[in-house]
Amino acid sequence: MSDKHWQFYTAATSVFAVLVSVYCLSEDITGIFVHLYYIPILIASYQYRERGLLLSLFLVMVYLLLVFFHSPGDTRALVEGGIRGLALLAIAVIISTLSGRIRSHVEALQREIDGHKKTEEALRQSESRYMELSITDDLTGLYNQRHFYNLLQAEIERTERYGRPLSLLLLDIDDFKRFNDAYGHMEGDRVLERIGATIQRCIRRTDWAFRYGGEEFTVFMPETERDQAEVVAERIRTEFAAERFRPVPGCEEAKTVSIGITGYRYGEDMKDFINRADRLMYEAKRRGKNRICASP
Repeated sequence: MSDKHWQFYTAATSVFAVLVSVYCLSEDITGIFVHLYYIPILIASYQYRERGLLLSLFLVMVYLLLVFFHSPGDTRALVEGGIRGLALLAIAVIISTLSGRIRSHVEALQREIDGHKKTEEALRQSESRYMELSITDDLTGLYNQRHFYNLLQAEIERTERYGRPLSLLLLDIDDFKRFNDAYGHMEGDRVLERIGATIQRCIRRTDWAFRYGGEEFTVFMPETERDQAEVVAERIRTEFAAERFRPVPGCEEAKTVSIGITGYRYGEDMKDFINRADRLMYEAKRRGKNRICASP
């Protein structure tokens, strides 16, 4: 209990005891009215810590003695009530002490439980963050090749089970090696970062994008026919071609991508699926780059 609440309840106990004392001094005392003294004691035993209870006991006993010595009526009822009340007061003290100890232990246990929960939550967040880092490409923010294989295999199994379409895009930045050799790896990294951002911006929420390796990227698209995949691929191609890079002062360059698109054929191996998209991507380069080549 806060000091503010403790002071309030102590004051309330005193006021109650004073009112009972005034009544007892002005009337004949009976055992029933004497027991009114113990109502605030019982309240105190539940609400207060030890010091509040002891202070309440002291105040009530002072008022009780004043009534005993100044009462105009028969004090036998007061004596009898006081004797019976001693047992009640003793019980109140015991209840207060035990409840205080129990509250302290419960609060300590709750703090310990809360601490364990916070620790467990921190561990879960740390594990989740570590897992995310282990499957993410640092430079582009896309998922990495290892995660690509795991997710694609699972998606192929789902496609086989439910007979739904699955499309795969494989794209490569045109003439990236020339740009990287001419302007250095830092400028090359900027190109990779930009294509990663472009892919993330253009794909749908149901699509999965990955950095496949070097300047190659891949996107697989569940529940998607080839013509729908071509729409997304064209959006990636045109938006990236509109980007401008300034590797050195006074020099502005545009970069392009070649994209291969294919759909999953039921019963085929994952490797064959990927290789077909790869061949289509190189066919797009052979036809002049900055274009899309899709399987019929």
